[in-house]
Amino acid sequence: MRCRKSLAYLAAFPLLALSMQSVASAKQQAPSAISDAAFDPLRQVATVFPDRIKLNQTKRTLEFCPDYDTCDGFEASAATSVATLRDAGYLYIYFFSTFYDLAKWRDQAESRATAERVLSKPEYRNCKREKEVDTARCVLLGLAKKDAIRLQFIRYDEGSRNVVKEDLVKELTEKPAQ
Repeated sequence: MRCRKSLAYLAAFPLLALSMQSVASAKQQAPSAISDAAFDPLRQVATVFPDRIKLNQTKRTLEFCPDYDTCDGFEASAATSVATLRDAGYLYIYFFSTFYDLAKWRDQAESRATAERVLSKPEYRNCKREKEVDTARCVLLGLAKKDAIRLQFIRYDEGSRNVVKEDLVKELTEKPAQ
């Protein structure tokens, strides 16, 4: 009986019912939107390599130094978001970096799942290929060709920081996936 009265009440006020449905729907969608906005693939790298990833959001630079002295470095243009810098860094580290220490990390289910999540982002859908490594290559090549992301080789030697700018396009076309 009570249920019928509620339905009758809502039927009498269809806009109120629609409004209530919209609020409920928004509440259900909000957690995933928040988690997508907060998604940082570099956290997964840091679980295995703590203190070996340095992100400077102001300068838009990222360094991954698994052996502390030599690093893969990434520099983003001012027009490139920090989220894109994080994605590019993760994709390069996961698919193309040649550091020996990465083999076991790449085999972890969480590492693979993070790579899949990055590649599934709407902004990378145009790069969808049969193999994930080819999708990652397409994403990184697109960013490199727009000069949105630049690759660096960084070495800390005797207290100094030495940076060698690398050609990301050349690296990705000549280097097989790891």
